[in-house]
Amino acid sequence: MSTNKIFCLGDGYAHGHIWPEWPQILQVLLPDHEIITGTGIGAGNEFLIDNLLEFDCQDQTVIFQWAHPYRFDKLLQDNQWQTLAQQDPVYHFNFENNVSGTWWLSSASQDTKVQEYHEFFIQSQQANLRLNTQKILVENYLQNKKCRYWFTSTQQHEEFCRLHQHKNLRGVEIQPSPIMHFYFVVECIQPALDLEIDSELQNAAYASIIEHQWAAYDPDRESIWQEICSRIGSRCKTRMNK
Repeated sequence: MSTNKIFCLGDGYAHGHIWPEWPQILQVLLPDHEIITGTGIGAGNEFLIDNLLEFDCQDQTVIFQWAHPYRFDKLLQDNQWQTLAQQDPVYHFNFENNVSGTWWLSSASQDTKVQEYHEFFIQSQQANLRLNTQKILVENYLQNKKCRYWFTSTQQHEEFCRLHQHKNLRGVEIQPSPIMHFYFVVECIQPALDLEIDSELQNAAYASIIEHQWAAYDPDRESIWQEICSRIGSRCKTRMNK
């Protein structure tokens, strides 16, 4: 197994649950690296930081896609919150496990207790202050670990897609289309970290991703992506052998 690892932290813009997103595309473009994800649909930064602290990232690369600062991640300590979460009409499924335990990622839940948290306990000014503090502490942690790292955010990712010359390809889903994730990798992540991506492999990936008619939440999306990955490898090998 490769000793070159890239740890990817992010919310639904990185989770790959709707179709391949930037961490999955990054793995195809960097076959000599191991891409390790610590993501969650609707995740907040507390959950993402907790995932980061689990990783053995010494001397490795970390991409941290900061989530919106207003999200509330609840580490379930008793049945009280678990019952409440399971009754949420939208986010009743949204549980993630790590070493710390089971988390409910409340995302944009309209539950009265979640809304009370945002409107009364941690209002927007404090939420933004907390985000700035978290960034300082995480950056210091990564520097102590001698990591190469890049900070981005869901907001930055969305702005990139909406301002891009091919913004008409973004699609209408909450998460951008796979081709926009591809552009995000090669135009933002690659230059920020000076990653070496083989041009033939990049061209093969682009062709396969742009050719496919993507459907959000396709029940066969995992097998479709695996087939595309195999085709990318074969196409690249054929081109390089010519």
